[in-house]
Amino acid sequence: MRGRSDSGAPRVDATAIGMRGPDGYAIRRVEGRDRHAVARELAAYLAHIEEDLDDEGLDHDIVHWEREYDGTSGVLLVVEDPTGEIVGTAGLRSLDPGVGEIKRMWIRPRCQGLGLGRRLMSRCLEEARALGFRRLRLDTERRLEAAFHLYKSYGFTEIPDYNGNRRAQIWMELKL
Repeated sequence: MRGRSDSGAPRVDATAIGMRGPDGYAIRRVEGRDRHAVARELAAYLAHIEEDLDDEGLDHDIVHWEREYDGTSGVLLVVEDPTGEIVGTAGLRSLDPGVGEIKRMWIRPRCQGLGLGRRLMSRCLEEARALGFRRLRLDTERRLEAAFHLYKSYGFTEIPDYNGNRRAQIWMELKL
């Protein structure tokens, strides 16, 4: 919710509460019914970055996503297309008190270029503030140029390696 309308009623941002936008896409918190679609999308994400699942290491959050993104210490967001199919994800989790991390931000290639990445990032920032994070971190690969530019456009700045992720070449942080 942002501000008030001319009538004095609270102004509601449809994407902030998971309602469909004018294009028919919705960004919302994951629900139990999404289990299979989330598994499919997280596998598609790994395939897109050309990596195998490292279930005991870097990707433990994928294997245990329901615990990692439980709605209390972290959340998993999904992007739903106009037909109800999940076509993207983004996870937020706690690293330290007041410090969160964005993980698994992904939009299917056929849905890229529609402004969904910006909407997903905006929702991530809203959720991060609601979880009490004062700083938000992420890592990325150099070859994911569109993602890097998106993060920079939101004010993320480069920082030293904070997590030892062997897949990443860029680490970033935003003060909320």
